[in-house]
Amino acid sequence: MIRVDCKEVLPIKHELLVHVADDVKAFPALKKNEFLLTPIEHDEQIDGHKVTDSIQNYLNSIGEGKNFEIVCLSNKVEIKSINGKKINRVTLPVKTLRTCCGI
Repeated sequence: MIRVDCKEVLPIKHELLVHVADDVKAFPALKKNEFLLTPIEHDEQIDGHKVTDSIQNYLNSIGEGKNFEIVCLSNKVEIKSINGKKINRVTLPVKTLRTCCGI
C-alpha cells in the first residue's frame, strides 16, 4: 500500500487519485488529506517510483509540474510546493462526485 499526502494540492486530489490509480493499476481509497493505493493482486507491490512519475506527469499536464516536488519515502509519497504556490481550483462537492460515480 502507498499513501499519497495531498495537503498541498487538495483542489485536485480527486482528479489526481483517478489518474494515478488508473496509471499504476491500483485500488484507490480516499481520505481527508490523502489517498491510498492498494495493489489489485495481494501478492503484488506498487512501485513508489511509478506513483511519483504518474503524479509528475499529471502535474505537468495541468501546467503545475515546475511548482511541486514529489518525494517518495518508503510507502509514503508527499507532494510539496517548491515556492509556496497553491493550486486554486473550484472543487466539486464530494456528494456530487459520489452521485456521478454511482456510489
